[in-house]
Amino acid sequence: MAQGEDKGDMDLDHSGLPSFGDEERDELHGARSTPPPSPFFSAILAAFQPTVCDDAEEAWRNHINQLVFDSDGSCAVYTFHVFSSLFQNIQNKFCSLTCDAAGYLGDGLRGIGSKFVRSSQMLTSCSECPTLFVDADTIISYGLLEKMKFSVLELQEYLDTYNNRKEAAISWLRNCKATFPKGSGDGVITCQPGDFEEKQLELCQRLYKLHFQLLLLFQSYCKLIGQVHAISSVPELLNMSRELSDLKSSLKAAAVSVASDLAAQESPCSEPTFGSSEAAVQAVLECLKNNEFTTAIRYIRECRSVWPNDIFGGTTEDEVQTLLNIYFRHQTLGQTGTFALVGSKQDLSEICVRLMELNGEIRDMICRAQGYRVITTFLPDSSVSGTSL
Repeated sequence: MAQGEDKGDMDLDHSGLPSFGDEERDELHGARSTPPPSPFFSAILAAFQPTVCDDAEEAWRNHINQLVFDSDGSCAVYTFHVFSSLFQNIQNKFCSLTCDAAGYLGDGLRGIGSKFVRSSQMLTSCSECPTLFVDADTIISYGLLEKMKFSVLELQEYLDTYNNRKEAAISWLRNCKATFPKGSGDGVITCQPGDFEEKQLELCQRLYKLHFQLLLLFQSYCKLIGQVHAISSVPELLNMSRELSDLKSSLKAAAVSVASDLAAQESPCSEPTFGSSEAAVQAVLECLKNNEFTTAIRYIRECRSVWPNDIFGGTTEDEVQTLLNIYFRHQTLGQTGTFALVGSKQDLSEICVRLMELNGEIRDMICRAQGYRVITTFLPDSSVSGTSL
């Protein structure tokens, strides 16, 4: 390991990296005004963004395959965007599986199913993956590309294990339902073989392993964020975090407004028709510049129907995330030394601690249930009136 790496992931070795004097720094920051519209901006986006597909897991696998051969950072810059979409997809399926299993468990094992539901709700409500925006030249200049490649492969290992544990939990839940189906009432049928509790405990064990593995996956992504976000300590770089965070808040509010305004969505005259994707992307950028956020959301939705799986993203992608990406790429067009972290890394650390505590509670409940099961197995049957020696 190189000596500069011994200081930890959050330290940067500034030797050999470009440095700027005060005058050069002022010129650098002064030159970062909004770039003029480029007649080829849509072509630039299309040339470098990852292949869009509606399957988030397939998109992530394709991205990893491309990242391995990335030599200029043009693929690496989209790592956070692609994984954020994947993690959102994982969360949705994870919560669906957890609720299904908790519904099957009912009030059994002292209500442990409610603990699993609480854990899944905490993940979905609090653990929105932050997204890091950075230009390719900055990734190369500060020696981040190889670190990112290694961290992404490590992240994939956690993801593979998560998928294996998910399949194990789904398989066992399916087996439980087939062996001990629910009765006509609210709970599981009462006439059951003696091993029903053992199957319940095994289901809880598999759910616990799945929840814990998702936490490890989450923490691994936090580590990747931390490695790249270490460049925030470099004064020469331009930090657009606040600007993009504010833009995200405005766009999310606009998306809610558009979603609730069904009449506006269904009215064909309220949405324009663009002759080309370039005209469309310029119109979107103009909306963002003029704070016309609801119009920008509507434009993106129209563009996805006209140009599916193009620079405007797939139907399953978060439209706010797509707009942030378009905006950042345009603002940094022809420039280097810019980054933005949208979402608090500190919040992630706090969430991880809370989830660890909750996982500990679930583990203790399972251990107590297992101990109770062992004790009752060896206790004498109270229905027997007596024994002869």
